[in-house]
Amino acid sequence: MCSFQEELKAKLQPLQEKLEEFEEAKVTCDETAEYIKTQAQNTEKQIKEEFEKLHQFLRDEEAARIAALREEEEQKSQMMKEKIEKMNREISSLSDTIRDLEEKMGADDITFLQNYKSTVERAQCTLQDPERVSGALINVAKHLGNLKFRVWEKMQETVQYSE
Repeated sequence: MCSFQEELKAKLQPLQEKLEEFEEAKVTCDETAEYIKTQAQNTEKQIKEEFEKLHQFLRDEEAARIAALREEEEQKSQMMKEKIEKMNREISSLSDTIRDLEEKMGADDITFLQNYKSTVERAQCTLQDPERVSGALINVAKHLGNLKFRVWEKMQETVQYSE
């Protein structure tokens, strides 16, 4: 019976060694699984940070382009305001002159003839023709033309520098 036990003992030892190998392999697998989790979490964090940089870049670009648009709007609006004020003054002056001439034309004959020379001089329009409005509209093409392409080029420069 002793020899059977010896034989069984001899067969048991390789099994125990195999068990140890499997246990060590399992520990390695457990450690690898944990490392994969950590690796995924760190990579996800980096992805989010990189996308946040891109989002911030796009927000900054949007703000810069809106600021440029608003600056142009302010300049063009101020220019139009000044033109409108000038035209209002000219309209008022012409209206006064017309009203005055109409009154003089309605005066009695003697008064009309006495004031004729000064009335005719006053009737001579010395005002220039109204200015045509040119270059007053916002240059939409400047703000929107190739917008995606220009932002994409800038973004590529930013990405190259950050890597």
